[in-house]
Amino acid sequence: FECYKELRAKKAGREDILHAIAKIPGMYVPSMYEAAYNDDGTLASFTPLYEDVPRTVTKEVVMDFNDVSYPEKPLVPFIHVTQDRVTLEIMRGCIRGCRFCQAGMIYRPTRQKDVNLIKEYATHMIRSTGHEEISLSSLSSSDYECLKEFTYFLIDEMGSQHVNISLPSLRIDAFSLDVMKKVQDIKKSSLTFAPEAGTQRLRDAINKNVREEDLLESCRVAFSGGWNGVKLYFMLGLPTETDEDVVGIAELAKKVLWCWKQNASNKSHGVRITVSTSDFIPKPHTPFQWEAKIPREESLRRVNLLTDALKSARAITYNWHDSDTSVIEAVLARGDRRLCAVIEEVWRQGGRLESWTEFFSLQRWYDAMEKFGLDPAFYAFRERPVDELLPWEHMDMGVT
Repeated sequence: FECYKELRAKKAGREDILHAIAKIPGMYVPSMYEAAYNDDGTLASFTPLYEDVPRTVTKEVVMDFNDVSYPEKPLVPFIHVTQDRVTLEIMRGCIRGCRFCQAGMIYRPTRQKDVNLIKEYATHMIRSTGHEEISLSSLSSSDYECLKEFTYFLIDEMGSQHVNISLPSLRIDAFSLDVMKKVQDIKKSSLTFAPEAGTQRLRDAINKNVREEDLLESCRVAFSGGWNGVKLYFMLGLPTETDEDVVGIAELAKKVLWCWKQNASNKSHGVRITVSTSDFIPKPHTPFQWEAKIPREESLRRVNLLTDALKSARAITYNWHDSDTSVIEAVLARGDRRLCAVIEEVWRQGGRLESWTEFFSLQRWYDAMEKFGLDPAFYAFRERPVDELLPWEHMDMGVT
């Protein structure tokens, strides 16, 4: 901003201002770079237009996470909105390192806010907004070192003000169940787990640090504490996935069902186990950025395989994410700047609210890509060689 104000005062033009900003560490100005492509469509080079513009843009990080400004008086809408609550960030980054997770890579390193500071934030934000709910925000709130102290503070302070506390996905242990029993707005409806893969071999491959026995023990504690619902989230099409891994999802869900039958303290309302799958989408800056997404037909085959494996368990409901929208997610996730024209064309042809299946048209995207000579399979279904120049390699996130 200082740079902008100084140049504006000198009547500098837009190009000069952008050129100056591009030299500031951490600032990426796309128009200051030029891309060239090989005959096969891959990126040949990505070079700055000026010698004094850095070839690689390096992420800037504030290491002291306590010494930053935070909106203690967030705007309150005049209408009822979905996220009608105070959102309080307690930490940035994640210690887990799952190989499919972009956020876990680009928001490194992990930085936690001081517990006394977030106590002040919580008190001030509730007072200044009048919201009746407060939600904790982070990638992995269970890993916040002072979570127990802070949660009990919220229960003691906010309970008397009739403020509900929205808890993050916690590891289900004695502490978590004790907290959930004390929090007013948490009904014993369902708990959420994300094993991501159906077998331990595949969970190890993706670096998802969840063991089957840990999941079942969490379910045992929850079911004995009165809970009768569990939601399980998985991905289909992960690197090295086999049919055995797909069927393993059904087997794990059946073990959760058996766990309920053995340990439930309240069986009057039955059990609700929901299995949900979505297609794995390779993301930039992750160890899986070179992998291919499975095609639509293969995705549907694996969905049918899992559906058949779950038929015998009527208490288990299976939902899956639409594979057509996943194709475009995969295109956009690792696309280059040539897709700018495609996105505009989709909009001109009536594309709106594209994540809503009733408005989504895969053919509209395919037509737009064909108009500009681009192939969806090139972006979505192609495994990249490790020596290929990737469209995001000029950005250094601090993780090799």
